[in-house]
Amino acid sequence: MFTHYNTKGIILEKRGMREADEVITLYTYDFGRVDIVGRSLRKANSKLKMNTSLFSLVEIGFVQGRSCNRMVDVRIINSFNSARRDLAKMSLFYRLSEIFLSLVRGEEKDKEIFSFILRSFEKIEEISFKGDSLKLFYCFFSFRLLYLLGYKIYTEGCAVCDARVEKECYFNAKEGGVICNNCYQKNEGIYLEDIRHLKSFFEEEEKRNIFKQDVNDFINMLESYLALMPERAKRA
Repeated sequence: MFTHYNTKGIILEKRGMREADEVITLYTYDFGRVDIVGRSLRKANSKLKMNTSLFSLVEIGFVQGRSCNRMVDVRIINSFNSARRDLAKMSLFYRLSEIFLSLVRGEEKDKEIFSFILRSFEKIEEISFKGDSLKLFYCFFSFRLLYLLGYKIYTEGCAVCDARVEKECYFNAKEGGVICNNCYQKNEGIYLEDIRHLKSFFEEEEKRNIFKQDVNDFINMLESYLALMPERAKRA
């Protein structure tokens, strides 16, 4: 006898399986990240197909089989229709989902992370993005997610000597945080005009601050940090 489960989740990825089946990856309120197989979901006459759009908040029912979870019903709660009509916002959905799935693995629920990604998608629906605000939002999402997963970049002082950092400093991915001017003489780093700019990415709410510093510097910091994630995870 299979047990029937119901939960809310955000569809983050879809991929084909066999001739007409589809595997849907969701982050759910009750189970964390799960893969659920939709039988014959890619057929034109599938009754559930229209309710499984990427980046939708859904209520989904499934049964847990020996080899996979099988979808039995699904309904859309929020499809974020306004954002779907904006190519830049859709691109942002894809980028957030990609980094989310690269960092969040395994079926371990975390209600705070579920609330965070749902709030992020809701904000994308509501916000009017201008200039570099799309990149800033991506940075906020990524840095904040790292924080929630226990990989917060060290900004409380110099990651090498622990000296207090008032304003100007450098980011060093290998050290896992910012380093002071003295330690920079012996190490590499990305220049930070004001440490408060980096700290703001770890705050609970995205403030869409406009920084004098090029937002691409923060993208470079993020990418260099993520490149060392497997190594950092081994040492943790």
